[in-house]
Amino acid sequence: MNGSANVNSLEALHEWHAALCVFRTEALESMSSIVMEINRADSWLDDQLRGWQREQRDAEEEVLRCKNELQNRKFVGFDGRVPDCSVQEGNLRQAKDRLDHAREQTVKVRQWYHKMPKMIDEEYQPGARHLVNFLEAELPRALAMLNAQIDSLQAYLNLRVEPAAPPAKPV
Repeated sequence: MNGSANVNSLEALHEWHAALCVFRTEALESMSSIVMEINRADSWLDDQLRGWQREQRDAEEEVLRCKNELQNRKFVGFDGRVPDCSVQEGNLRQAKDRLDHAREQTVKVRQWYHKMPKMIDEEYQPGARHLVNFLEAELPRALAMLNAQIDSLQAYLNLRVEPAAPPAKPV
């Protein structure tokens, strides 16, 4: 066996260590960004739910107003004629369509409101937890080991091998 280390570039090991440190920092920042985006999406769903519920209430009020207008218009006049109610009937149809749309959207948002946390827990959290554990526990240990090995190699390279004294001549 040779007995010497074949170290070609200690600088490459330093660069690799630095690159791993940068990766760790950027990965942890990315995980924080993802959590912020999840919170933003949750907040957005809250806003959407409140908005569609408000739209639904407004549409219900409009349907009631249109029904009242239609009922008031249907009264037979003094001359015995039934007035044309096509405009009021059209307004009522539009109001009902608006209400149906608002109800559909409220149902959809509620479905996502309940579906999104479940999807995050099932799809995202296990992998994210594993990655964060790696970045916060295992990678720092590995970096410390790499650093210790770099130090050992540096110490090895700094050793000065003194030439061995020639063997003594027999007298």
